[in-house]
Parts: sequence; structure tokens; C-alpha cells
Amino acid sequence: MYLTNKYTVWYYNIIARANQRVNQEGYFEKHHIIPRSLGGSNEVSNLVKLTAKEHFICHMLLPKMTSGDNRSKMIRAAWMIATMGNKYQNRQLVKSRKYCLLKEQWLKHGNLHKPKTEEHKQKLRAPKTDEHKKALSLSRIGKSWGHKHSNETKSKMSTWQKGIPKPTLTCEHCNKTISDLNYKRWHGNNCKLVLLQ
Repeated sequence: MYLTNKYTVWYYNIIARANQRVNQEGYFEKHHIIPRSLGGSNEVSNLVKLTAKEHFICHMLLPKMTSGDNRSKMIRAAWMIATMGNKYQNRQLVKSRKYCLLKEQWLKHGNLHKPKTEEHKQKLRAPKTDEHKKALSLSRIGKSWGHKHSNETKSKMSTWQKGIPKPTLTCEHCNKTISDLNYKRWHGNNCKLVLLQ
């Protein structure tokens, strides 16, 4: 599965050192020794606790230890770990050079430029069943994808989606008619005519 090279040796050295670590206090992240996308399991024997730095380095090594489709998957995983941390994970900051290299590799080896098969295109075009639509709807309930809207904003969004016209105001300085949100931001005291005076 993994190529026989120095990167594989480095990878397994990090794993071995982590498994022998006595002090397990502090911040750690779970890592699949054989990634799930390559057929690895969630069994304890395939999991190891790594520091954030070790986890990051392991994911930088994995693309260099694989080839073909497996390399594409590992480049995508490296891209994810480098750019998509969350509040529960103390990710390492990526320098611009590494970011650029990962991005180029991801675009080159990822699935973005692979032509879709006719079978895949037909699946995408096929009408969704009511059961599928319901499952999608249920999966999105209560999710705002990381951003919490206030009740006032939710009310405004609901009103706009129901086709009720947005309230408008006329700027007393430039006489433009705009929505009340844009009025607060770009007109009134923030109008260009006022700022130019």
C-alpha cells in the first residue's frame, strides 16, 4: 500500500514514538495509521494519539508515501488538515509556500479535472426520490454551517424568502432608493457626498 521510501520510514517512526509515549496529558488528535479512505478501520490497533504537529507532519508525509488514486486521496487529506481546522483542533499554521504547493498538487491530482463517466452523469441528472429529498431536508435542519443568525436576522430572511418586498429608504444626500440594510452601510452618515465634504 505504502511506497518503500524514506518518508514511509519517517511516518512509522512518528507512529512508533507516539505509541511508546508514557505521558498522554495535554492536547492530542486521533490519527488513522492506515487512513480510512485507503481501507483502514476504526479499530484501536489502527488508531494513534498524535500531537497537532505530529498529525500535521504525518499528513504531509502520506502523499509522498503513496501513488495513483491513493496519492490523490492523501493530497486531499493534506489539503483539508492544512486549511480546514476548527475550534476544537489546534492546527499548525501553514506557510504560503506549503499552501501553494498543496493547492497545486490538489488541483493536479484531485478529482476536480477528472472527466465524469456517463453513468455518473446520469445519476446526477436523475430526479431525486421523495425519501432522498426528505433525508436531505432533515440533515440540514438547525444547521447554519458555523454561523449563528440572530432571531431578527432569521425573521428578515424568512420575510424575504416569502417574496415580501424588502423595505426601502431614500438617502437624503444622494436621493437614491435602497434597501434599509444598504442604507445603514453606504448612505445616511456614510454617504459619499457626506464623506467628500
